[in-house]
Amino acid sequence: MEKKNNNKNVIMITVAILGLIVVCIGGTYAYFTATATSNPQTITTGTLTATYNTGQDISATNIIPTAETEATEHHFNIKNDGSQDATLNLSFVELSLTKAGGPTQSGNLKWALYDSDAEYTVSGKAIAGGDFSSVSSPMTIKNDIAITARETKHYVLRIWLNETGAPQNEDQGMTFSGKIQAEMQ
Repeated sequence: MEKKNNNKNVIMITVAILGLIVVCIGGTYAYFTATATSNPQTITTGTLTATYNTGQDISATNIIPTAETEATEHHFNIKNDGSQDATLNLSFVELSLTKAGGPTQSGNLKWALYDSDAEYTVSGKAIAGGDFSSVSSPMTIKNDIAITARETKHYVLRIWLNETGAPQNEDQGMTFSGKIQAEMQ
């Protein structure tokens, strides 16, 4: 009889320890998931530091037609931490534009890149722009951007499905995803 009680005690202790481990793992995962998605993401390569204030990942599902002024904005800055001037290239990477589970393209899905101030206020015309009538990864946003030593450049990237004033059935149900990449030449 005493052996049965010992077995029950061992089983209960084992179950309690396993339960505690599961709770700890779940809590750790939740903490790091919340931390990773709630703070700006910073990536440092060489002498460049890219800070994606709205995240490096860009995604949109069931995009509706709109004007550029109503576009989704992505804010990021690039800092030259080095002691020498550099030249910067910006690209879309890991691009995916799909519809009904397969790859697609759209001349109505547009993007525009703007210089901005530290508060991400846009003034002036776009410094680059285009559409996704041809989707390739990487896809150049802007090349040969001069950035002096210790300088920080701020950018606003807008992506929107351009309202054409006519039915846009071919654009319904699209899903877009990609990342912005900064590289020194």
